[in-house]
Amino acid sequence: MKNVIAFLFLWLGLIIQSTLFQVPPIRLIQPNFVLVLLVLTAVTRGARVALVLGVVVGFIQDVDYGSFLGLNAFVYGLIGYFAAAVVAQFMQRNVPLTMLVTVVCTFVQNWLSYGLTRLFDITAYSAHAVLSFALEQMVINGVLLLFLYPLAMRTLVDRGQKRYRESDSDMI
Repeated sequence: MKNVIAFLFLWLGLIIQSTLFQVPPIRLIQPNFVLVLLVLTAVTRGARVALVLGVVVGFIQDVDYGSFLGLNAFVYGLIGYFAAAVVAQFMQRNVPLTMLVTVVCTFVQNWLSYGLTRLFDITAYSAHAVLSFALEQMVINGVLLLFLYPLAMRTLVDRGQKRYRESDSDMI
């Protein structure tokens, strides 16, 4: 049931990101709700769930808004798995660690997207523009994480679960 709630959060984040933050007055600040919620899902639900939900939500985003199919599905799946693997190494869940993972995942997501679109020669952005956008996104996503962290901890963490997951068998 918690995995379904995580999917609904990701889907709602995609809807908010692609509708509300496209309106001109607040268009200047465009947080990546999907990425932040995916990192929170990876922290709370584990690697397999984050990988599957990242691919599914990325595919939905590719079908609706992408320039070609599979870019966001691949990147979000990789980011979800990477975030869960990093957090699992520390065997604890706290705000500073989650903030660090979110900021690093934002940077990696921007550069993976740029690298893949550059590989297929469908981008007009320079590396300097991507770097400045990535740094701006890192700050915005970090602030967004501070707002969403308590909600995610209340709704996505199992009540009996300790500070770290002992077995990986109850993920899906």
